[in-house]
Amino acid sequence: MKNLIDTHFHLDFYKNHKQIYKDINNLQQYTLCMTNTPEIYQECQKLYFNTKYVKFALGFNPKSNNTRESFTKFINIFKGAEYIGEVGLDFSKQYKSRIEEQKQYFEIIVDLCSSVNKLLSIHIRNAEDSAIEIIKKYKPKKCIIHWFTGNNNQMQQLINLGCYFSINANMINNKNLLLIPKNKILIESDGPFTQVNGKKYEPKLLKQQYDIISKVLNEPKLEEIVYKNFNNILIIK
Repeated sequence: MKNLIDTHFHLDFYKNHKQIYKDINNLQQYTLCMTNTPEIYQECQKLYFNTKYVKFALGFNPKSNNTRESFTKFINIFKGAEYIGEVGLDFSKQYKSRIEEQKQYFEIIVDLCSSVNKLLSIHIRNAEDSAIEIIKKYKPKKCIIHWFTGNNNQMQQLINLGCYFSINANMINNKNLLLIPKNKILIESDGPFTQVNGKKYEPKLLKQQYDIISKVLNEPKLEEIVYKNFNNILIIK
């Protein structure tokens, strides 16, 4: 059996994050830990080693109260970060006052990632058309769409742009999932913001999450597919 992979996880949101970090390594589950600000990314780098199974991504989440000073810090440490996330656009009501600012930041981030071919995990909420426009402009090759909630047409556009999609067990009622090509499917937990069989997500539940999604997609070889897809995205030139 291949090692399980979680492409979108928030270690810093767990009160018992030190134990969770140990659990991931003991379970030997490859996990990309997102951060929402460059400051949090730096704190995680101080607290923890990047191990074989735990990697940290440099983030600039549109839902966080990031400042221009924070973005300057993001740019300054960008070169040393292997993965980028969580970044993106969120035009939900509470963030509408910052739409233009969000777009400016996101465009710079996508441009940077595209120019040096870095993997990025993208949050899009009520902003699909704007995100697609920017992705289409810069064509990043290692682009993962996290928890997609847009429509069929928007998903198809992102598929045509070569994007991968990370999905979790809380998305199983989204019929758009069936549109995703098998070679573009990845699994995320988005822990601790999800549940698996009624329980708050913890790494020990990742296998159950795979099983749930495997049934929805009618794909018994999901673990092998995700393992292959993640390795493929890492080696894209």
